[in-house]
Amino acid sequence: MVKAKANKSDASVPPADKDIHVRDHFDQMTRKYLLSVLSDELIEEHRRGPSHMSEPLARLLAWSQRRPLAEQYAVKAEGDGSFRLISFSGLRHRKPDYVGDESFATLAEARHGVFLRHIKDLTGK
Repeated sequence: MVKAKANKSDASVPPADKDIHVRDHFDQMTRKYLLSVLSDELIEEHRRGPSHMSEPLARLLAWSQRRPLAEQYAVKAEGDGSFRLISFSGLRHRKPDYVGDESFATLAEARHGVFLRHIKDLTGK
């Protein structure tokens, strides 16, 4: 039986730091892919809300849902029947903050607004 040699650099990095490094690398690769498939057609596909979505749209939505809580968005129903976007702080006992002043007439429009916010975060625009 042959034992694998331990890499000296691996011994100096604590396991928690390796986990963070791997997650950051995976996120970078995912972002690069998502930027390569991002198009007006993909955004329109999400707006239409098809029952069966394309693989690029599914991956973009999965990436959006895997983001840390502080980078997530949600939809809040207002008393007048409209909807607004909120963001979470990621801290306990801290209320969510409103994202912008825009309000939406329907839940579907608000969910698409969340989608567009994630795209804005992805592209940095």
